[in-house]
Amino acid sequence: KADIVGISLAVREGEGYYIPVGHSAGTNLPLEKVLSALEAPLTDPRIGKIAHNAKYDYIVLAKFGLAVSPLTFDTMLAEFIIDPSSRNLGLKNLAFTKLGEEMTHIEELIGKGKKQISMADVAIESVAPYAVADAENTLRLMPILQAELKRVDGEKLLDEIDLPLTPVLAGMEMEGVLLDLPFLKEMSDEMTKRLAEIEKQIFASVGKTFNVNSTQQLSDVLFKTLGLEPPDRGNKTASGHYSTAAGVLDLLSGKHPVVDWVLEHRELSKLKSTYLDALPLAVDSKTGRVHTSYSQIVSVTGRLSSN
Repeated sequence: KADIVGISLAVREGEGYYIPVGHSAGTNLPLEKVLSALEAPLTDPRIGKIAHNAKYDYIVLAKFGLAVSPLTFDTMLAEFIIDPSSRNLGLKNLAFTKLGEEMTHIEELIGKGKKQISMADVAIESVAPYAVADAENTLRLMPILQAELKRVDGEKLLDEIDLPLTPVLAGMEMEGVLLDLPFLKEMSDEMTKRLAEIEKQIFASVGKTFNVNSTQQLSDVLFKTLGLEPPDRGNKTASGHYSTAAGVLDLLSGKHPVVDWVLEHRELSKLKSTYLDALPLAVDSKTGRVHTSYSQIVSVTGRLSSN
């Protein structure tokens, strides 16, 4: 949903450029003219393009018709390959650690919480040095990270897998996932009925009503009302109740129908809240699709994660 407020570029260390196109005050250049002028260098196969978290910038520019190519280095992906458990995947931390450069944090410009403003409302003269530092420090970081990549034998992983995957993932994110909303609604309604049936069965078996989702109330019902033997008497919660965690219920499965009904209730509740009810709320009103973010840097095992 982001619009372009400005574009920052650096082609050599020590200098950079900021092109304002969407500030609410000050002199902006027309976005179409800027993108038209930048198209030749940003798509020239002889000129490599580097960025920190290139996929994000790629998507924003692609949305306005400019597909940057070729992507030849990404400082965020490089740092992840060098050290998957790194705490310096953000550009500000990375620049401080590798360059000793203390960069301005975005909150200093736009604030945070309820008082946060749009970058478009920040003065051009304040945004320009902030944005240029992003581009210029990314350029300065590249040779340092290239040397470290070589040391860990990670060049092939970046050049042949992660970087070629970036525009593919960007395309998937922009395309989005189409949902069958009427089907999900119908399925959610069916699960609501089934959950009510399960609760009715549990209450009839126990002889009283209680909150099935309350771990304390469930603990009282299982181990006091029904008199079931806890698998581990030492496994108590902070409130002093015997645990009703999934592993505990699995061990009790088959010892009383209520346990199996509770397990089914939890499974259906999880499916209903996590997918059937949550996914339709994530649908973009303009496209009618869910646009997730596929991250290459979250899972230490190298799998993609989806947000």
